Amino acid sequence: MADDSQRNFRSVYYEKVGFRGVEEKKSLEILLKDDRLDIEKLCTFSQRFPLPSMYRILVWKVLLDKLWYPQKP
Repeated sequence: MADDSQRNFRSVYYEKVGFRGVEEKKSLEILLKDDRLDIEKLCTFSQRFPLPSMYRILVWKVLLDKLWYPQKP
């Protein structure tokens, strides 16, 4: 059986030429697609990976709203 690097050759190629973030974008889209956002996962994701520019403002608004108003329902 082929491992992930052989199966998904594009991600290995993109990483070699400096375009990290192909898989991160998909992961972030999955996190944002949920009806109820998991703030802990979103916070962890934003600390570990660079946020794509198209989602950066949205993610930071969500995170800062929770930081400033943690009791908000």
